[in-house]
Amino acid sequence: MMQVLIFHVHGICTPEQFTLIKAADELGARLWVPEIDNMDEYLDQLNIVVAYLLEAFNAVDPLRILVKIKLHLLAHIPDDIHQFGPAIRFATEIYEAFNGVFRLCSIYSNRLAPSRDISQKFASMDRAGGAVGKVLQSDPVFQRHLGWVPQAQVDPGKIKPFSACKKPEIEWKATSASSHWRENDTPSPGSLWKIGSSVITQSGDTAPLGSWVLCLDSAGRTIIGRVHKLLLGQNSLITVERFVLGSQLHPVFGWPILRRPRGPEITEEGIHIYALLSTIAAKGTVKPTLKTQEFQEREATDRESSTIQHADDDHFILNLAALHNFARVCRALPRHLTALKPLIQDCVAFHKEASLKAQATRMTKRQQAAAKKREKAEAKKREAAEAEAAAQRAENAEEEEEEDESSREAGDEDIAVVPHRTQSTCKRRMVIDSDSENSENENQEPEAIVVRQSTRQRRAPNRLDL
Repeated sequence: MMQVLIFHVHGICTPEQFTLIKAADELGARLWVPEIDNMDEYLDQLNIVVAYLLEAFNAVDPLRILVKIKLHLLAHIPDDIHQFGPAIRFATEIYEAFNGVFRLCSIYSNRLAPSRDISQKFASMDRAGGAVGKVLQSDPVFQRHLGWVPQAQVDPGKIKPFSACKKPEIEWKATSASSHWRENDTPSPGSLWKIGSSVITQSGDTAPLGSWVLCLDSAGRTIIGRVHKLLLGQNSLITVERFVLGSQLHPVFGWPILRRPRGPEITEEGIHIYALLSTIAAKGTVKPTLKTQEFQEREATDRESSTIQHADDDHFILNLAALHNFARVCRALPRHLTALKPLIQDCVAFHKEASLKAQATRMTKRQQAAAKKREKAEAKKREAAEAEAAAQRAENAEEEEEEDESSREAGDEDIAVVPHRTQSTCKRRMVIDSDSENSENENQEPEAIVVRQSTRQRRAPNRLDL
């Protein structure tokens, strides 16, 4: 995805984001090299592209370098490569598969000294490594089960033909190569030739028709072109559509441009293909305007799918973000077309500006975080108040239900003793009223006393009975 992302985001992202993606492409292609020809030159370019990426990150988000530790580690990659060689040789992703082994070595132990148990287990595995390696190298059964097969022998220039039913043989005079033949031993016009579908390059890649390749002419000069025709007969013949490398880089992508030759630039010489290339249209638009028929189980269906078609077939960009054969491409191209330049010339002023921007961004983020924290606290308080109010309402409703129930039960009991309770209650009220009116009407005092006496006399037998 990284190799073609820059072409997909062009025109839909900000200039700062586009620069960041391009810097990541440049760094990825230079890290993913299996061999280094000139270590000093390579490290100089690597330091430039690392600084390029960090400056691009500063332009997008100055605080990112303080958060992502990987950005800080990028500055140490040149030192590691100078000591250990190409980065892909000491990449650690493949060793993450041993995490399960470490875990099992720690689980199946007494867990009193896990480091010692793990080291002893790996030491025992290392002692058995030589014997196991001999078995894997000598036993083809183990090799087939593990998918470990010997490396295939490369046969550069070998052409794979189409089947006879798809592409029947044609005569030499009907081929496009016959009009461009300049050698003395011209094939006979009536000789039959098979049409090829792909050819093996010197690097071991398979180049089908339409592939972009690096070739060498009879004088040993590098030619960049596109595979046009493949013929297989008495010998293998390859017709390449040659393109000329421009002297200037693309103004937007900053990569070399390929164009069709004009006038005296057109030559017809023998070639030797040795590597594949990756290109994309340099002018116009690239849209899915071409409709192709879909195949299922090798049979044509009624469905159609959209494929990419270049609007301009005369100008192309050489994609230097491609990981495959990047070192070979850099060897073939002039130095000024592959050398990188720093993104920022005045680094001190840019860093001061980025620092001020980072401070403002951090202050804004802190304010936003504090406001968000306050909002959460207020929301929690509101939720707690609402929950407390709901609980209070539920408790009140429950108490009201209990009071209603108790009142109903009390009402049922009052029905059985209404005459007696009513009489005693009236007498008590009379006594209370007489006490309150004693100061105003002294003539009613004996009556109140009599009522109290009558009440005591009436209650006394009841107490004796109990």
